[in-house]
Amino acid sequence: MNQHEIIGQRRQAVTKKRKRLYIVNRARFVIMTLLTLIILSTVITYISGLFMSNASLSSNTLKIEISSGDTLWKIASKYNYYEEDVREVIYRIKSVNHMDSSDLMAGQSLIIPLTQNP
Repeated sequence: MNQHEIIGQRRQAVTKKRKRLYIVNRARFVIMTLLTLIILSTVITYISGLFMSNASLSSNTLKIEISSGDTLWKIASKYNYYEEDVREVIYRIKSVNHMDSSDLMAGQSLIIPLTQNP
């Protein structure tokens, strides 16, 4: 076997290993590519939304300690940044803190939502 035959066999072996892929059905290829991109972007959006919701919740709240004589009305009036009905602010405070009544005790901690959407 001479050198040219050996080189020829190597070239054939290399070309046999590389199979070319051909798009047989272009419409199916486009649809599958689009579906893959949509699914991938949905997963990325969902995962980033999980991190964003945790970050936005912690930055849009304030933790305070109740002093003697504090009432929910006073606290809601103080933290009513959007000049809305004080009763709505009280409702949000009670919702975030899982309170059944409006009773407060000195030393108790409350989480105050600083946005209109807790």
